[in-house]
Amino acid sequence: MDPAEARPQALSLREGWPFIAGCFLSIFSANTSALMLGPMLDAMGRDLGASVPAMGQAAALVFVAWGVAAPLVGPLSDRYGRKPVLLIGLAGLCLSNLATAGVSSYPALAACRLLAGAFCGCIPPTCIASIGDRFSARARGNAMAFAGAGISASLLAGLPFIAYLTGQAGWRWGFLLVAGAAIFAILLVLRVFPPAPRPAQPASYLGSFAWMRLRSPWHLIAANVFDRIVISTFLTYISILFLRRYGRSLSSVAGLLSAMSAGTVIGGLTGGMLAERSWKFHALRLLALLQGALVAAQFSLLPPLALSVAAGFLYSLARPLSRPAVMDSLLILAPRSRGSILGCYATSNQLGQMLGAALGGLVIAWVDLEGLGALALAAGAGSAFFYGRLLRPGRA
Repeated sequence: MDPAEARPQALSLREGWPFIAGCFLSIFSANTSALMLGPMLDAMGRDLGASVPAMGQAAALVFVAWGVAAPLVGPLSDRYGRKPVLLIGLAGLCLSNLATAGVSSYPALAACRLLAGAFCGCIPPTCIASIGDRFSARARGNAMAFAGAGISASLLAGLPFIAYLTGQAGWRWGFLLVAGAAIFAILLVLRVFPPAPRPAQPASYLGSFAWMRLRSPWHLIAANVFDRIVISTFLTYISILFLRRYGRSLSSVAGLLSAMSAGTVIGGLTGGMLAERSWKFHALRLLALLQGALVAAQFSLLPPLALSVAAGFLYSLARPLSRPAVMDSLLILAPRSRGSILGCYATSNQLGQMLGAALGGLVIAWVDLEGLGALALAAGAGSAFFYGRLLRPGRA
């Protein structure tokens, strides 16, 4: 039996709504902070005397620090409890964004973004691990889906509002806004996270990584790396596709991206149902192939604009469907080291996104945008291959 299920404090979905809300707002704050430089690169660069490419590197620093910090911090939440680690991450996120609002040089910005990334690495894995500790197995998948909808909310509401605020009042107000969201998250976590006993912990810090001896977690993590390559290819280069191939204006592209991103809300809220199914790994394999095929159709087949947007919407819908099932499987595989295994999973997110952007740039240099379809299809097949490994007897 799953240890979390046997604990007397295990929550149902109805009982756990305040807890889910705390995780939702925490994840929303972290994801918005990580992505918020995009809408303000030009304005910040002018004020700080930095070029747009240099500002792009500053934006990437968040993900580097996030990828390094997450697997190191995860075992600390296993040993000392989720609530203290989450509060430290939120407090650090608030302070680093307040500091960023006052920077006057590029080196200061880079230092603040590194700190923000490190504190971001404390937040989503700890939230998901805490859901694994607190919810019954039947409610866990849906609870993770609703809490993870904070990512969709940051894309659909947080970033557009920051873009508007930057245009109206200046880029510094965007960082103040995210700092304020982190403060609200801190107050909510203090109120709704009970002073529960520490999770069942391994004997030592290194003992938190005992799950690495198993093959199944590595199959899930490897599948996620390939999945993130598809995501990064889509998010990084879809705007260029609409600008170059369809001759759309930048403002028109922004509207098309919003229309496609609406699919993430539907997929994010319904993905929890897949976590409970015995056939979930079959579904994960099919979803991986479908995602690769949809992105490949956009870049290589060059359908009419309406069909391309429809393919992007379907991809955005399919993309988050697999996330709760994967994370629930990771929680089951490492019941005593949930922070550790989710931290390494978070690092695989950053690795896949970095590879997708880098490989996509090389493909464009060699064969132009059409070649990105082959990259997406190959990455989707790679993800499906590793999910298929979990279908072997004794692996799932």
